[in-house]
Amino acid sequence: MSEAMISGELREKVRAIVADVLEVDAEELTGNSSFVDDFDADSLLVIEIYSRFERDLGIKIPQSDVTELDDLTTAYELVSKYGTVAAHV
Repeated sequence: MSEAMISGELREKVRAIVADVLEVDAEELTGNSSFVDDFDADSLLVIEIYSRFERDLGIKIPQSDVTELDDLTTAYELVSKYGTVAAHV
């Protein structure tokens, strides 16, 4: 998977959700910034990001994959992998 697998608009929505949950400016997030190491996110914040993807984007990501969610690149990959056509509209 790569970031190119999702539209620019969806990529911005993902970035905005992550920035909102982590309480940082979206510009501070890079593809390889670790949510845990760089932004002091704990497991509850990662679960909140996961929940927001489900609620705001309509994307169901299996809980087993939540442990992988630690940077934007992985977030884009998970959204691409589990997103539906409806979620991209």
